[in-house]
Amino acid sequence: MFSSRTLGRILTGSVSRPLLQTSTFRAAPVAIRSLSQSATSFNTTTHTTSTAQEDGPSVAGYNALSGFQRKPESPSYFTTNPVYNELIVNLDYAYRQFRPVTKPSKTSVRPNWLGKDALTRAVGVDTLKTSQYRLIVSKLNQLATLSPRPGPVEVLFSRFAKTEEQMGQRAKPRVVDAMGRALATGRRKEASASVYVVEGEGKVLINGQEGGEYFKKTQDLDSLLKPLEVTSLLGKYNVWALVQGGGTTGQAEAISLGIAKALMTHIPELKPTLRRAGCITRDMRVVERKKPGQYGARKKFQWVKR
Repeated sequence: MFSSRTLGRILTGSVSRPLLQTSTFRAAPVAIRSLSQSATSFNTTTHTTSTAQEDGPSVAGYNALSGFQRKPESPSYFTTNPVYNELIVNLDYAYRQFRPVTKPSKTSVRPNWLGKDALTRAVGVDTLKTSQYRLIVSKLNQLATLSPRPGPVEVLFSRFAKTEEQMGQRAKPRVVDAMGRALATGRRKEASASVYVVEGEGKVLINGQEGGEYFKKTQDLDSLLKPLEVTSLLGKYNVWALVQGGGTTGQAEAISLGIAKALMTHIPELKPTLRRAGCITRDMRVVERKKPGQYGARKKFQWVKR
């Protein structure tokens, strides 16, 4: 209602009588009375608060403070995945702490770490990306180069390393069934194939069709028969395959991988030959995704001046 300067003039009595008779200044006593009541209320509140502080915290004050969250224990609390980030920070800190004491050893035996799913449960998170799993393993391998290993590092390794019981659990070896068939699977891009290989006269059936009828391109048929050619077994084994998904190139290479695995079931000694030929190594390449704002994965839109 008034400025602080005008209110000060009213309180000191330096305002002229005509000015006080105006409608605005007739309300001055009301304003002064309101200010005095506010001051009295403030003094009472201050006195009550000071008394409460002397006597101890009040119930109302305790209830008000109980709603506040406590201070986070780590800065990782504010990240997207605090448990994972805190683990990476601790692994880095452990390596920096013990590195001046011990010398890295190139001949130290690295423990066998848990797989992705088991390590996810050990860390205590819902999911771990493949890149995150690889980063954790690289940090653990870095700690494994310390020799001798400090006690805290050994405790850390016992949490993420495989036990002797887990190391003894291996995949069941492939065997030839009672009908002389060896079953194997292969994948390439979006294609997946189940392949049966049995001794015979060299027939190839794919989804019930002859190999030459199913694959029109000679390149696809050559890719399919590559494991039999490099091992000089073409015409000595029959192949029966069920394949789905992907295109002809992906399907042919998926069947080829299955044939190579099935041949190793019949003759394990063929593994070095097939490995050198690249027949038992899965090709993990997939088509690169299209980028937004571009014509394709790499190609850009044609530039237009206007």
